[in-house]
Amino acid sequence: MPSQLENICVSEDEIGNLHKCYNEMTLKINRLLETVVEQEKQCRKAELTVIQEQMKPHFLYNTLDTIGYMALQNTREEVYDAIETLGIFYRKFLSKGSETIPLSDELSIVKSYIKLLRLRYDGMFEDQYEIEEGLESASIIKLILQPLVENSIYHGIRPKGESGIIKISVYSENNRMHIKVYDTGVGMSSEQIDKLLKGEDKKSFGFKGTIDRIKHFYQNDVYVSIRSEEGQFCEIDINTPFQHI
Repeated sequence: MPSQLENICVSEDEIGNLHKCYNEMTLKINRLLETVVEQEKQCRKAELTVIQEQMKPHFLYNTLDTIGYMALQNTREEVYDAIETLGIFYRKFLSKGSETIPLSDELSIVKSYIKLLRLRYDGMFEDQYEIEEGLESASIIKLILQPLVENSIYHGIRPKGESGIIKISVYSENNRMHIKVYDTGVGMSSEQIDKLLKGEDKKSFGFKGTIDRIKHFYQNDVYVSIRSEEGQFCEIDINTPFQHI
């Protein structure tokens, strides 16, 4: 009959085995979680790449269309200036492969884009900027503003048939950043706003792609709202986490 000491030794040995098994199981779970997280990152990165590649030709087509029109109507100096502006845009756009850039670079991109359009649609719109002091160095996912401004021009101001205003505002609040694009175009009904936010508006490819990219990048920690009055104005507000470079 085993002694009490032997029983204790057996119990301690069993506890040791359980502890070892527990450690091995924990290690395997952690490795599995790391694998899942990495796969999710790669999946998200692939999705972002696809969306971004779809958006590039969309913008390039519209820009080349603008330059082509200018080549028929304007002087060589103006065409050269437009091509140089396009070059500036793409240098900023590539950003050495970085997915995020300083807000100052993002503003430079959209200003280059607006300059190209103004050369073609002289007097059609005025651009205004309200940027909170000190936010120029804030980190922002690149190519957010250009598609939103494009929507404002082609789906807002241009259909209205009169000159308008596009205003870009950026400010911080409660450790978050608001990025707003306002235009005095045709505006939208509540039904149109709902359709746009749900991604069901086939005409606003740039808007959907932009919102998809932002949501993926910030892991859905993004709030998008649209304020509008038909025939008067439209304002898109994108609320993201605040990040410094």
